[in-house]
Amino acid sequence: MPVINIEGKRVRVGDEFLTMTPDQQADAVDEIAQSIGIQAPAPAEPEDEVSKQLRSELSQITQNASPENKGGFARELDSFGRGAADMMSFGFADELAAAGGALTGIGGDFGDYDRNLRVQRIIQDQRDMADPKASTAGRIAGGVTQGLGLAKNGVTLLGRLPASAGLGAKVGAGAAEGAAYGGAYGFGSGEGASDRLSSAAGGAAAGALIGGAVPAVVAGAKAAAKPIVDAVSARVNPGKYASQKIAERLGNSNMTVEQAARRMEDGGMSLADVGGKTTRNLLRTAANIPGKGADRISTQLTLRQMGQGDRLKAVVGRTLADPDGYMAAKDEIAATAERLARPLYKEAEKTPVHFSQKLEDILNTPAGQAALKKAEVIAGNEQVPFQQLFVNVADDGSATVRRVPDARGWDYIKKGMDDLINEGKDSITKKLTHEASVINRLKNRMLEEIDAVNPAYKAARKAWGGQQSIDDALEFGRDAMKQSPEAVRRQLAKYGPAEKEAARAGAAEWIRNAIDQRNFTQNAILKFFSNRQQYKNLRSLFDNDEQFKTFRQAVFAEAKKRSTYEAVKGNSTTAAQLADMMETGGLQEGFNAAKTAATSGPVAAILQWVGSRLRMLGGFTPEVADSIAQKLMASSPDKVRQVAQELSRLESAKMTAIQRSNAVQAIVTRALQAPVQSMALQPQ
Repeated sequence: MPVINIEGKRVRVGDEFLTMTPDQQADAVDEIAQSIGIQAPAPAEPEDEVSKQLRSELSQITQNASPENKGGFARELDSFGRGAADMMSFGFADELAAAGGALTGIGGDFGDYDRNLRVQRIIQDQRDMADPKASTAGRIAGGVTQGLGLAKNGVTLLGRLPASAGLGAKVGAGAAEGAAYGGAYGFGSGEGASDRLSSAAGGAAAGALIGGAVPAVVAGAKAAAKPIVDAVSARVNPGKYASQKIAERLGNSNMTVEQAARRMEDGGMSLADVGGKTTRNLLRTAANIPGKGADRISTQLTLRQMGQGDRLKAVVGRTLADPDGYMAAKDEIAATAERLARPLYKEAEKTPVHFSQKLEDILNTPAGQAALKKAEVIAGNEQVPFQQLFVNVADDGSATVRRVPDARGWDYIKKGMDDLINEGKDSITKKLTHEASVINRLKNRMLEEIDAVNPAYKAARKAWGGQQSIDDALEFGRDAMKQSPEAVRRQLAKYGPAEKEAARAGAAEWIRNAIDQRNFTQNAILKFFSNRQQYKNLRSLFDNDEQFKTFRQAVFAEAKKRSTYEAVKGNSTTAAQLADMMETGGLQEGFNAAKTAATSGPVAAILQWVGSRLRMLGGFTPEVADSIAQKLMASSPDKVRQVAQELSRLESAKMTAIQRSNAVQAIVTRALQAPVQSMALQPQ
């Protein structure tokens, strides 16, 4: 209904006022003024030509607004266009038109901006009053067009939100965007500084309410429809629905599909292993659905766990030593070391060994005499006597010449002492008796004396110290996990390459034995990698960091596989499992419905019952559970790539859909604001 201003008072008049002639309108205004107590104005001064022309044009504008004087479609089209232009220009359409007329003379008086502006605003008011529907539709169209342009160029706050943004972020972005848009339109629609500021504040408030409400309404609608959508999707395309659930769980773990695929490549792991607790819980949920999926999961996990020991022994064989070749290892190591050390011993035999008093005293001991006899027997059997002579000059000047051990002979004596030491070793504990310990110290003093004068012999012995040294190193490796890390490091530092290799073989055999002591489905890792001491000792035994890193990664991969096994096969009734069962539609809610009826009334109980029936439709059909089982348990390279590509496409499509949805919400926000703000800012 039109509103006219009489001496500062706003008065609503009927639509027939628009159909009157200017003289009839003037008489009606005088009559209304007298009826509300407004005195007739004093006679006006004679109008100048400009005022007469302006009044004539304004009267013509009023006449043109009458349905009788202008075709309905043409008038509505004009109103639609003006409304659209008003919204797209943030309320500055009248100012722009007035400025254009002032600059060009087209559509207004050349050089007279103020007069043009008054004309444009009167025209706009008349169009809004004569064709409110067309004008409002134009503003909506302008808001949609503007929103599409901004969304396409990524300007909208909602459109720029990431796919992972929650409802709170969307509401905040919508409110901020609505406030900015509404404030800008209000400012542009006002007249004068004070009016513009007031209109901007009102427009911002209205825009914030509308912009924040749109994402909340959309989220509510999606939540209400989700049970039905899930039920339909699960039955129409169970494979795609299963992939969607997996993608959701990966997202909950803040893991991208690319990250999951890279982790699956290490250690033959599956998605359930690398995706964290959320994907393992999803696999457990699938295992609770009777059908092929449950049987597949149980069988595959059990068989995989039974192979854990063999996989661990395989990686030990690749990085440390063959755990199943313990007995053959020492012969192979010894043969290789002896072959490589033979030239070194030949070189050492060329260097004489001074027959010092200390060496003579060692030979005069019972152990020394016994070892010397063995050495002389070996030399005699080889038919190569000791090549070194010793001349002893008495006090009276007489001299005695005798053969003494050369470098080769001292090596034979060393081996004779090794035999004596080995005879004094306990067959079970491998510990030395007191007598054997004394002989071992005696041998070490002898070797220190020889090494000082014949470094070549020390180098040869470092490369190959005899079969006994290999056997000792093997035993050391088997016992290394029980010793302190410092003791292990000290002993390894004394070893040459052959002894270190033997020690690694002994440690590998100990690991094999620890694994074989476990049942097929028990966790073998805990037997040899369960404390910091064993970790440090194992690290010392490895030849380099790269090998130990490979071994450690394999152990961690097996630990994750074991976690998946325990999460599914343990199957304890926890809160997390109850939540998953709710998702499958497997819980009845009769008790909860009754409780709701007692506390919140029958209407709330009915709504809860309807919701429970929708959930009973369920997205977790047996087909979905089987598809989830296949995807989460895939570990072959080809199958892993296939699953990763499928999830990647789904993730990309989901992100695009969410961003598109956010952009559409931004457009809807602008379209809804258009009619509300235009009506709020119209003169009353």
